Amino acid sequence: MRKFIFLTFIFLPVFCLSTTSLFDLVEQFAGVRDFLVEFELKAEVKQQDTKRTLQSSGLLVIRNLEDFYFLVKEPAFISNLSFTYISRIKRLIFNTGSGFDFESLEIPISSIVQSIQTAMRILQTPLVSVENEGDSVVLSFSRFITQRVQEPIKVRFEVKDKQLKSIEIISPSGEEKIAIKINKLILNARVDEYFQPPR
Repeated sequence: MRKFIFLTFIFLPVFCLSTTSLFDLVEQFAGVRDFLVEFELKAEVKQQDTKRTLQSSGLLVIRNLEDFYFLVKEPAFISNLSFTYISRIKRLIFNTGSGFDFESLEIPISSIVQSIQTAMRILQTPLVSVENEGDSVVLSFSRFITQRVQEPIKVRFEVKDKQLKSIEIISPSGEEKIAIKINKLILNARVDEYFQPPR
C-alpha cells in the first residue's frame, strides 16, 4: 500500500503537467452552448494502393447545442451550399445559393452532445494516454482498448495560448490522417443571424 501511494505521488505531477494544456482547453468549452468555427479540412486516405488527398473548408455555427448551420466554402463546385438545422421544428434547410429546399428530419442532437460529454470524461481516465509534443497534446488509447480495436487511432490537438489551433486524427501506420485547421473559434458567439428563416 505504501509503495502504491509513493508511486502515485511520483507520477501524478507528471500526468498533471502533460495534461494541463488539454484540461485548460476542456475547461474553456465547459458550459459553452454557442460556437462559431471557421476551419480547413485535409484528408489523406488510401484506396487500394493509391493515396488521395481531399480538401475542403467551411463554417460551422452551433446555437444552444441544439441548432446548427454549416456552410461549405471549398471545394469551389459546391461553395455556398449550406445546411441549417432547427431542432425545435425538426427541420433541415438546404440553401444552394440559387434557392431553398427543406426536409422534416429529427437529428438526435441530445445523443450527439451526450457522446461528446462522455468522450470528455473518458479523457480523464487511465483509458487514454496523454502526452505533450511541443505545442501539441497527443491522445492515444491504453493497451486495454487497443487490444479490442483493430486499428487504434491517435488524436493530436495543437494548442497555443490556450486556444485550439488544429486537430489531427492519425491512423496507426501514419499513412492516413484527417487534419482540421481552426482558422477562427469563437465561444459564446452571437449566432442568431445564421438561423433566420429563408426569405
